[in-house]
Amino acid sequence: MKLIVQKEDLLYAVNAVSRAISNKNTLPILGGIMMITTESLPGKLVLSGTDLEMAIECLIDADVQENGRIVAPGRYFQDLVRYLPEGPVTLFSENTNELLLSYEQSEVAIRCNDPEEFPALPTAEGNIRGQIAVSTFRRMVKQVSVAAATDVVRPLFTGILLELTGSKLVMVASDTHRLAIAEDIWQGENITEIKLILPCRTMLEIAKLAVSDEGMIEIVASRNQAFFRFENLTFATRVISGQYPDYHQVLPASSLYCCHTTIQREKLIESLERASLLSRDAVRGKTNIVCLNWREEGLLLTADSPEVGHIYEELAAIVEGTQIESSYNARYLLDALKVMDNEQVSFHLTGESTPGIILPEGSEQEQSPYTYLVLPVRLSR
Repeated sequence: MKLIVQKEDLLYAVNAVSRAISNKNTLPILGGIMMITTESLPGKLVLSGTDLEMAIECLIDADVQENGRIVAPGRYFQDLVRYLPEGPVTLFSENTNELLLSYEQSEVAIRCNDPEEFPALPTAEGNIRGQIAVSTFRRMVKQVSVAAATDVVRPLFTGILLELTGSKLVMVASDTHRLAIAEDIWQGENITEIKLILPCRTMLEIAKLAVSDEGMIEIVASRNQAFFRFENLTFATRVISGQYPDYHQVLPASSLYCCHTTIQREKLIESLERASLLSRDAVRGKTNIVCLNWREEGLLLTADSPEVGHIYEELAAIVEGTQIESSYNARYLLDALKVMDNEQVSFHLTGESTPGIILPEGSEQEQSPYTYLVLPVRLSR
């Protein structure tokens, strides 16, 4: 293999595919980056990485003089390319054991792995097809991912549920303590209703690399695999097996809400951040617990820790209905508030110890683009 590529393009591609590489994997080949040129893609260098759960492929322009393939050690190759000088870089290999990089008047050789051992990447096939705006996809993933579980013992809840119809896409995530739902339009092709559970990690990586506010993400999926393609990047991910619980049953009926409030989002974020500093109480086994007392005069927010101190803040808020005092994990509230961009948000509460929801101000539960349900913390008196 022999080709010339710009350092900027090579670094972009290496950084992208490295997101699919895991150093914890027991198979050394999965720590590598496959680079390949073929006659079917003239003038292109294809780089790919995978950990068998997620795969990322990136195409960049190259002056290809001789086709071939090679697997470079991922993290080492990434660091090496990062420190190369700007300008053209020549990649050359006479065999699959060594890759020579030439730049300016210098060169460096690195040992490589056998490309025959690199797993074949899945082909983008499936009867579920459609497109969604990049900015919409990124917003939805950002809003629901905060509620996904990190406990791998329950893999179902480490994923994001995608409900797809011909015109609407709904994303759902929950760690059983909270539930986040985002919905928007997408352009589905001949789809009635499909449900897929995809790893949250994969969805976040796609959202991080989809930096452009323009363009569309193409989605192709089957019952076992899902593919996302935009610009020169293609993602492949497995579908998590299992049936996601019916989240509709968790959402309170409209008639159960007894307290409706509206408050400035940024003001509440600032107050919660301060309260979090004074609400860490390892002695009593509580972490980041804050008390929200919704009164006719507004919101009274308090938190205390025998080891640190206490805080008492009054915030302006519109409160309608029953006055309610509940305790929450401050981080859960902050996670929701920080992924919303509305000036004001609304809390709709059902009781002191029962679930409540946070919505963008002016939204109704049934039509809201974002719904965040959170459970109060029950404290022993």
